[in-house]
Amino acid sequence: RINGYLENAKSQKDKDFYTGCKIVMEAVSDYIFRYAKAAAVKAEATEEPVRRAELQKMAVVMEKISMQKPETFTEAIELVWMIQLIGNLFGGSALSLARFDQYMYPYYKADKEVGRITDERVIELLQCLYIKVSDLIKLRNSYYSSAFAGYVMWPTLVIGGQDKDGHDASNELSYLVLEASDGVKLQSPSICLRVCDETPDSLIDKGAQMNQDGQANPAFFGDTVTVPMMLQKGASLEDARDWGIVGCIEPHPGGGASEGSPTSGYLNGLKCLELVLHNGVDPLTGKEVGLKTGDPLKFTGIEQIMDALKAQCIHCYDNIMRGYNIVVGYHITYMPTSFSSMVMEGCIDSGKCTQEGGVKYTNTTTFFCGAASVADSLAAIDTLVFQKHKLTMAQLLDAMDKNFKGCEDIRQMLINDAPKFGNDIDYVDAFARKIVNYCADYVQQPDHKDARGGQYCLSNLSETLHVTHGHSTGASADGRLAGTPLSDNASPSMGVDVQGPTAAMNSVANMQQIHCHSGTLYNIRFDPKSISGKKGGEIMRNMIKTFVKKGGQHVQINVVDDKTLLDAQIHPENHRNLVVRIAGYMAYFTELDKECQDNLIYRTAHHI
Repeated sequence: RINGYLENAKSQKDKDFYTGCKIVMEAVSDYIFRYAKAAAVKAEATEEPVRRAELQKMAVVMEKISMQKPETFTEAIELVWMIQLIGNLFGGSALSLARFDQYMYPYYKADKEVGRITDERVIELLQCLYIKVSDLIKLRNSYYSSAFAGYVMWPTLVIGGQDKDGHDASNELSYLVLEASDGVKLQSPSICLRVCDETPDSLIDKGAQMNQDGQANPAFFGDTVTVPMMLQKGASLEDARDWGIVGCIEPHPGGGASEGSPTSGYLNGLKCLELVLHNGVDPLTGKEVGLKTGDPLKFTGIEQIMDALKAQCIHCYDNIMRGYNIVVGYHITYMPTSFSSMVMEGCIDSGKCTQEGGVKYTNTTTFFCGAASVADSLAAIDTLVFQKHKLTMAQLLDAMDKNFKGCEDIRQMLINDAPKFGNDIDYVDAFARKIVNYCADYVQQPDHKDARGGQYCLSNLSETLHVTHGHSTGASADGRLAGTPLSDNASPSMGVDVQGPTAAMNSVANMQQIHCHSGTLYNIRFDPKSISGKKGGEIMRNMIKTFVKKGGQHVQINVVDDKTLLDAQIHPENHRNLVVRIAGYMAYFTELDKECQDNLIYRTAHHI
């Protein structure tokens, strides 16, 4: 096929692209074939008959897929692994396994019909794939090891959801994907269970049971809001229903037809509010780094602060997009992406690599971090300064600038006498909703394109940057101390969601998540005793379905008590297999630094 494009290329640029693809294609084929030769050589040297037969079959499979399309489940899953491996060797990151139970099901069905494979063998192959995927790792410096804690590579695997006609797409393989994960209990890949109106309760129940057992897999994603979100991103209805995940929880349409660059920049929303309250000056450095939005002592109402905050955020997003476009310009010139371009829809036909916008759908994500911290701070200022007049703005700013030293009474007032996000109180939830959605609508304007011609999108997500962002943010009006973490992702601030899990989920769902085209990440934790057994599983299923119906795009559930987490800090050798959900991905708890561990412990452990 590439030869045909080469013959018809109309420019040297096109010829260079197709020639590069051909060189890479031949190299990939040779690379896979070397595995076939290595397996054959090892088979010859192996006397044990069972292992010898295994190696001989490996050699046959690898030789087949090095040049031809797979025809069996074994051949197909081997090719899936090769694409993951080679994509990472080419420098990729967040390489999604996409809608695995959809593209692999024809191979599974055909093999089952002729008796070529058993479910037990499928589970074994899936577990081998999971083990291989979890082995992939990239070394990062100390900052990024904290900002993206847990050595994450973001290989997401999607099951369930709708087919192209809008009906339930789950199948037998969907259940086997979960069964295999249930058996190995690894931190990777992250399994994303799409929930639509027709999703069988039995599939949700299997996922809930795994969560109940203390596993961090799967996370749950809602079609109710995500399909319309994909339509807003410009997808056809068929491609909108075929959405998958790239990165943590960022949905993109059309399976292999979407190139979503997961990261252009993370905005510290609470830092923007801090700049507003200091008229553009960073109080930690004394430098003027933001917009001058006016003397905060002259503000007479929360609307003025909201307007100033919006302006400050937009100023920062403009800088993020401007800087990212410069970087992508260099990527286009110096980092061509021939391999990924060959395996994604659109590039070969257009003659453009992914970095040039050759994929059918191209998006770049910006992020809003600390939404609940911002909402709680605005609610405290409005309630205690402008409404009840318990504090003056001067008193509040003085206490925050002192990190509440000698002002603990003011800090306790901010914590206890103002409402908090996560308790189903629309007054405070509205602050989060308004600022995040305002930023989303701005970033996602049609004329905000990246250097590839891709559309900018916004995600209400922080990974673990809410920890590192806290290091550079002073004390805040929600009573938070300087240097401590912000609220994580779209979740309530740690420990303030005291009205139960339903109220917390209602607050998050109430954010009108359809505005955030790159998704909204929600962490929730349950105490194991309160959600155990058949009744606990039913409660979890109903909560998940209700959250999705109310417009929740994503929820991930940790079921672990404080006692276990605290003991794992003291005796990590006894908890090496303790896997926790961090931020759209999973990590071994004992491999997190203490600050990230503490942040997870401080999340409310909800009781039913």
